[in-house]
Amino acid sequence: MGIAQLGYVGLGVSDLGRWEDFATRIVGLQIGDRAADGTLHLRMDEYYHRLILQPSGEDDLAYVGWQVTTPRALDELVARLEAAGVAVTEGSDEERAVRKVRRFVHFADPSGHRFELFYGSVLMTSAPFVPGRPIAGFKAGPLGVGHVVLMVDDRDATERFYLDLLGLRISDYGSGPVAFFHCNPRHHSIGIAVRGALPTNKRLRHLMLELQSLDDVGIAYDLCQKEALPITITLGKHSNDFMVSFYVETPSGFALEYGWGAREIDDATWEVTSYDRGDVWGHERIPRGASAGARSDESLARAAAARS
Repeated sequence: MGIAQLGYVGLGVSDLGRWEDFATRIVGLQIGDRAADGTLHLRMDEYYHRLILQPSGEDDLAYVGWQVTTPRALDELVARLEAAGVAVTEGSDEERAVRKVRRFVHFADPSGHRFELFYGSVLMTSAPFVPGRPIAGFKAGPLGVGHVVLMVDDRDATERFYLDLLGLRISDYGSGPVAFFHCNPRHHSIGIAVRGALPTNKRLRHLMLELQSLDDVGIAYDLCQKEALPITITLGKHSNDFMVSFYVETPSGFALEYGWGAREIDDATWEVTSYDRGDVWGHERIPRGASAGARSDESLARAAAARS
């Protein structure tokens, strides 16, 4: 027993109106409910929510919610963390009401990211998920939300924390100080990169949501370009998880990866490897302010060199 899935992600945002439009009309999420303070619960499957948008103004990650299956599994993880000297705090009744869970605790990883362990999510069996725009749906359910990639201070210390204390498993390593971890067949539910290795000042590098249909990814790609939303990485395919995806800047400034077709992991046969490049094809980085159809001077130079 241990962590079963990435159950929810909490985001502190400054512009709830832009987020609501982006999440529903572009991404295809559904508004679950709206609290008195403006907090939005966003649905993507049978769970009450998968994303929680809180009007804190941070425009960054607030917390990561890891689901365990039973009270005993939660107790065992808490005991392991406390035995290692990690301070674990019980969630308050008010916080628990926001998360819609039976019980949760929270603690910090080595870089100070707030992690939460919980069980007892509310499933909306009386109200099926209705997407904000026509899509075939998201690949979630027992695989969880998707994945997050966080910026950390020390990759090795973070890796030991995730493996030894949380019980996550290594999926593979990217080029540079990047590592990916899984807790179920989804190729990775969390990835880490060392601060400074990637151009961001956010705690959250990106959030990934996986679709059931490649066409839904392509339609969203066209929609983002039509709406002049800032695509930060063009359509492409990753080397490690085989995800076909693109990245668009959210109203909070970090990226959303919108993808399809990732392979899954069978721990009985999986081999941990490293990759010398991140992509099979595509995934060109777009300079801020440039359109997705425009190529950077650097990529033009590479193309010219290849022809010479």
